[in-house]
Amino acid sequence: MSDRKRRRLVPLLAEGALPPMNSFEANKIFGAVLGTIFVLFGGSLLAEALFHAEAPEQPGYVIVAAEPGEDGDAAPAAAEDPPIAALLQTADAEAGASQFKKCAACHSIEKGGPNKVGPHLWDVVMRPIASVPDFGYSTAMQEFSEGGEVKWDFDHLYHFIKNPKGYIPGTAMGFAGLKKPEDRANLIAYLREQADSPAALPEAPAEAPAEEAAAEETTDAATTTQGDPAAGGESAAQAGGTADAEPASQPGAEQAPTMSEEERPAPPAADEPQDAGAAKANDQQGSGTEAAPGAEENVPGGENAVDEEAAAAPAEGAASETQVAAAEPAAVSGDPEAGKKVFRKCQACHAVGEGAKNKVGPELNGIVGEAIASVEGYSFSPALVAYAEEHPTWNVEELSAWLADPRGLVKGTKMVFPGLKKPEDVANVIAYLATFDESGATTGN
Repeated sequence: MSDRKRRRLVPLLAEGALPPMNSFEANKIFGAVLGTIFVLFGGSLLAEALFHAEAPEQPGYVIVAAEPGEDGDAAPAAAEDPPIAALLQTADAEAGASQFKKCAACHSIEKGGPNKVGPHLWDVVMRPIASVPDFGYSTAMQEFSEGGEVKWDFDHLYHFIKNPKGYIPGTAMGFAGLKKPEDRANLIAYLREQADSPAALPEAPAEAPAEEAAAEETTDAATTTQGDPAAGGESAAQAGGTADAEPASQPGAEQAPTMSEEERPAPPAADEPQDAGAAKANDQQGSGTEAAPGAEENVPGGENAVDEEAAAAPAEGAASETQVAAAEPAAVSGDPEAGKKVFRKCQACHAVGEGAKNKVGPELNGIVGEAIASVEGYSFSPALVAYAEEHPTWNVEELSAWLADPRGLVKGTKMVFPGLKKPEDVANVIAYLATFDESGATTGN
């Protein structure tokens, strides 16, 4: 710039005729700010268009959180479910395929399918539990499998799908379960077909209405006479013959003298028929009073006669193992055949008969009259072990209370079965269990 122009510009700046910054510079600043905002806003719109996925009209699966009960466990079922063996006879595998959509987010079903959040379910029916290679099972599931000895049979699947965390506490399965028995049966029918050789369907339970009515009448009659001396019945505690059983409610029973071991006559010979023992006991009593059923086991035979009151009331001392084993079957009222049908609900966790082994629960051979929490090779819960200190024997009363409501009787037990709601079912199951001795042989009762 020449000196002449400079001399003319200086007075103009001094007088404020020219702004310190022209409009072109201001426009550039405002344009830069607006451009930055446009780039940011446009980038967000572009990112949403590239990565946004529309939600489907109907979800392919729904995972619902389980509602805990008062003690933190899953809420118990309101009603007893029908057996899976009966439901599978009419189950719809196509409907089960629709139910499997709720499982597809975590499990594959096709042959050779990969493990996902959960293991693949190809050929899952009758597959050993926790046996899929390269899948990290929870500790609870591994313990439940007992090293692969326990299989995903129909009963295990039926109860696990209903309430996974309730059936196997500690499992990593987060699904709340299918509450409707029909939905579970349909799903299991579908899973069964996903195999090269589908497992055989279980035999349908025979439930004839006439048989059930007869069983109910038998149970009602037994319940009426049980504990009624006038009718020839007896209480479970009287017939049990165990040390912790309460004396029977008979006239004079509370005042009956207690005999010591020296005073108590020798028991009848083991090979002596029960009818002969009963006749001998009645002859020794020398009265017209009819002895309660099972009294021949509690009233020892021999040459020395005992008075009537002592014969009617059980001894307060500890009974011998022979007396307990002989008395317990007589204390049982119920239909063993009907109990065999009800026991199918227990077979998923327990076994009876020759060669029976511990499963999820202990084997039950000789359970009637057996010491509580004493099965060899089985690890009982601390709660049941503590309960056994005050209730040492599985007599009929203890078994009845346990089968009706296990968790209510022993708080903290790991028994997940909710219990049998019908008293006749309880009596029939106990009658069935009483037919097995310690070795698993049937006693013929």
